[in-house]
Amino acid sequence: RSNRGEHLAVKDVSRKSANLLRQTLIGSLLGVLKTNYNAKNLPCRIFEIADTFVPTPEQGGELPIQKTELALACDSDLRDLRGVIEGLVKSIDRDAQIIFAPADILWAQTGAQIIVNSQTIGTAGIVSQAVKEKFDFKELSPCTAELEFGQLLTLQSGAIKVKPIPRFPAIQRDLSIIVDENVRWADIIEAVKNKASDELEEIQFVGIYHGKGIPSGKKSVTLSLRFRDEDGTLTHQTVDNFEADIVEGLAKSVGAELRTV
Repeated sequence: RSNRGEHLAVKDVSRKSANLLRQTLIGSLLGVLKTNYNAKNLPCRIFEIADTFVPTPEQGGELPIQKTELALACDSDLRDLRGVIEGLVKSIDRDAQIIFAPADILWAQTGAQIIVNSQTIGTAGIVSQAVKEKFDFKELSPCTAELEFGQLLTLQSGAIKVKPIPRFPAIQRDLSIIVDENVRWADIIEAVKNKASDELEEIQFVGIYHGKGIPSGKKSVTLSLRFRDEDGTLTHQTVDNFEADIVEGLAKSVGAELRTV
C-alpha cells in the first residue's frame, strides 16, 4: 500500500529481508500463489488470518493501527471468490445484506468494496497488470480479497424462521439476456425485483456466455426464475405474463435483449 520506508520494522538480524510489519496480507498470499503456480499445483485457493500494522498519519511515537485481517487469494474467477465471501458471511448472519460496490483499489484492475449491512468490511478484486508483472503471472489473473476479521465477528444471526412445505408446485423459467459487458449482476437482480410479482420465489445465476452470436462488447447472462403461488397452482399462461413484465423491465433498466438462439 505504501513504499518500504513507510513500513514499520522489527529488529531481527536473522531475517533482514523479511522484518517488515505488513500493512496488508495480499502481497504474501500472492507470493504463496506464485509458488504453487510455478509448481503447477493448480487450482490454488488460499487464505490467511493475521494482524496488519498501519502507521498513523504523522506518527510521533504513536502506536500503529493494528487490525486482524482475513485475506483470500485464488487463481479462479472473481465470481468464485465473491461466492466464497457471501457464503462465509451468510454462515454467520443468514439475513445479512451483502453488496459488492465498484471501487478504485490501488492493487486492482477491477475492484469492489465489500459492504455488509451498510458497513464496509473489506475489498476484493482482480489484481492489476502492474501487480501481475511484479509477481510474473503471465497466464494468470489472480483474484484477492481482504476483510476485517473483527467486523465479521460482530455479525449476529437472527432467529431461525421455519415455514411449512409448499402445498403447490413451482414453475421454473430460464432467461438468457444479452447486455453490455459492464452491466453487473447486481443491476440485473435489481431490475428483476423491481418488476417481479409476489409469486417470484427465487432468482439464481446460471452462467455467462461469450461466443458465437454475441456481439463484441456484449455478454449473454442466463438466470433462473422460480415462481410459486402459496394459495393455488400457477398456470403457465400466468407465468408467461410475469416473465414478460420482467423482460420489459430488464430492457428499460439495463438495455437487455432477450437471447433466442
